[in-house]
Amino acid sequence: MIKKLIFGLSFFIFASLQVHAQNIENALLWKVSGNGIEKASYLYGTIHITCEIKTSDVVKKAFESTEQLGLEIDMSDPSLQVQMMNSMYMKDDKAISDYTSEEEMQKLQNLMDGKVPGMNFEMMKRIKPFFLSAMAMSSFANCDGMPLAYDTYFMQKALQAKKEIFGLEKLQDQFDMIDKVSYEHQVQDLLKMADLSEEDNIKKYQELISLYESKDLKGMMDYMVEDDSSVNLYQEDFLDKRNQNWISIIEEKANSKSTFFAFGAAHLAGENGVVNLLRKQGYKVEPMDQ
Repeated sequence: MIKKLIFGLSFFIFASLQVHAQNIENALLWKVSGNGIEKASYLYGTIHITCEIKTSDVVKKAFESTEQLGLEIDMSDPSLQVQMMNSMYMKDDKAISDYTSEEEMQKLQNLMDGKVPGMNFEMMKRIKPFFLSAMAMSSFANCDGMPLAYDTYFMQKALQAKKEIFGLEKLQDQFDMIDKVSYEHQVQDLLKMADLSEEDNIKKYQELISLYESKDLKGMMDYMVEDDSSVNLYQEDFLDKRNQNWISIIEEKANSKSTFFAFGAAHLAGENGVVNLLRKQGYKVEPMDQ
């Protein structure tokens, strides 16, 4: 459940951000070369929750040609579960009921009941609303079995091939970023989700999945701009600053070994997206035919 929740919160961020995009080519796989790199590295835009992993031969070949794997966070780190449990509850004895009416609490109970096996709504009342949004979002995949994540898929492949795995940031970095969003704003986002029917929430999720699978980066960006999540108020923290922080790490790792970088597709596009930032640094970043 912990890894599912981590990917759920990453997907919630991905699905909520406005990206003031500078259009780039529609591709999920990008080859990084030039500027002193001896052997090409690759960027791959993931989606953190899906029912089926779909990777082409081009993607598999790119992954197999590299020596190490870079993820947003190192999902092979055995300490992640403890870190998550220490950070998922509201501070100062706060509870969701401190920010909602009785009617709103009933809406949230209707939304969350059955979303997490082994947990009822009473057990969730002190969990940060952001995490509850992530839990709910992961259920909208409506999979026959457990939802899957591309990040986990590549991690498992790297472990099998005995490739080194590293994170572009620490899990605590993501928690610190989430804590910048006020509980009031987090509750507002959860209530917006609760105001939609289950069918409408599933439909919204499927629309984004369809755009992702068609590699329509512009479509994904337009979709996000239409969303009015309060996470948009913190775009600089959730997207721009993270991209900028990753560039020096991507440069260092790509210059030391050929690397397959897999992170949320929302980080690829835009003026402050990873593709454009690397191009500004003098690297050749080319879309790959998938």
